[in-house]
Amino acid sequence: MKKIFMIGQFPGQLNGLTIANQTLENGLKENYQVEKIDLSLSSEFENKKDQGKFKVKKFFTIMSKILEQIIKLIKTESNVVYLTPGQSFLGFMRLSPYMLVCMLRKIPYYNHIHGGHFRKMYNSQSKFKQKILDFFIKKSSGIIVLGNSLKSMFEGIATEDKIYICENGVQDNLIATVDEIRDKIERHKNDNKKRVLYLSNLMEEKGVLDLLRASEKFNDDEIEFSLAGAIEPNIKEKVEYYLEKYPEKIKYHGIVRGIEKKKLFLENYIFILPTYYSNEGQPISILEAYANGCAVLTDETVGGIRDVFENTINGISIKSRDVESIFNGIRDISENRYFKENYEKAIKKYTKKIFIKNIDKIIL
Repeated sequence: MKKIFMIGQFPGQLNGLTIANQTLENGLKENYQVEKIDLSLSSEFENKKDQGKFKVKKFFTIMSKILEQIIKLIKTESNVVYLTPGQSFLGFMRLSPYMLVCMLRKIPYYNHIHGGHFRKMYNSQSKFKQKILDFFIKKSSGIIVLGNSLKSMFEGIATEDKIYICENGVQDNLIATVDEIRDKIERHKNDNKKRVLYLSNLMEEKGVLDLLRASEKFNDDEIEFSLAGAIEPNIKEKVEYYLEKYPEKIKYHGIVRGIEKKKLFLENYIFILPTYYSNEGQPISILEAYANGCAVLTDETVGGIRDVFENTINGISIKSRDVESIFNGIRDISENRYFKENYEKAIKKYTKKIFIKNIDKIIL
């Protein structure tokens, strides 16, 4: 049986990357032996401006673990190494010792970039740092990106034949059944409220404050907003202000997983993600929304969203950082148009089985 070695972050902290890594690990274990190194340092949620920054305490915590992890990698009999590096210079270089071990041991390694920020980061570096990044990228057996629009991040850095596309997949336990979608459609016919779900980390760059400002334009009896996810520390007071001011209209559900998460998707008709997150790639939350028959409101120009979302086909494209656009999108969308089509799209393209199969084809 072939052996795969995974290096990246796992839950712990919930975000698209950790969910994807957990989904992949569980799927690969069905057919292969899997070893892993979990690079997660803390389950605490950081402010966006602090992510990828050098911190002395964080540095020594990392260094104290690296030697033990390097020994584990040196001893492995794995056939291939799969890595999910960060999109800051330090975040990428954090995995460089493991890449060096792969080179020395002649083990093929693949870097899977879960976002759309890498090229902007690369271009902002000095020529010396760019050469360092070039070295590790060109020595890799392949670079995996989330969608076709993100291949350009590596133009001129990696050759075309080493850039692969693999879209995200939804965990089996989060995909609705046909009966659940049918029940949702029937329930919607007799529901006088628009029910809107925001399910992602509550970050300023994910557009949650703009959504809360837009929520003020609706009456309590015509709409209900459900929010779920960890709150970015530096906007906690602002979020709590809205929760306290509009308790009938805005509900906060905390961090949700599994059945609780699926229940929220099924109870709501519209999923909204007005993101302008600089690291945005292909939000798994949008695919999860499809898998539970939600219409989607998002900005298709951000990251790799255009690879999985089409305006008027899966919902309505709104302008991020534009409260009026968010308000108009929620007000005007005929959500029932999208329930069945989005669900069928998820079943055809974004299941865990398809995700695992695509990774399998690339790295094995």
